[in-house]
Amino acid sequence: MSKKEGIKHPVIQRDHYTVYVEHASGVRFIHMDVHKWSKAVKKAFTKDWNEWANQQEDVLFGMPFIDDEKMRKWAVICGFELASNYLCMDGVSRKLYIWGANHG
Repeated sequence: MSKKEGIKHPVIQRDHYTVYVEHASGVRFIHMDVHKWSKAVKKAFTKDWNEWANQQEDVLFGMPFIDDEKMRKWAVICGFELASNYLCMDGVSRKLYIWGANHG
């Protein structure tokens, strides 16, 4: 996988969702596109995520642009923890989530 700054690279691709990694400022951010969500998709995603994420040696970050109940549930499903609120360059404070700080 290339480590080009600011480019999203797919790491999990399925019919109903794609998970990407983006290298930015020396850290790895997770992005996810969801095309359909159901109990079956959640189960498949959770399996895919755990298999992929548990192979990672470095911490992962997530910073959602939309902060709602769905996002908080996704963070919990994936094992992310709230690290801090971060003031972004556009002047908006967003939640910064971290995964892996307490893993492996």
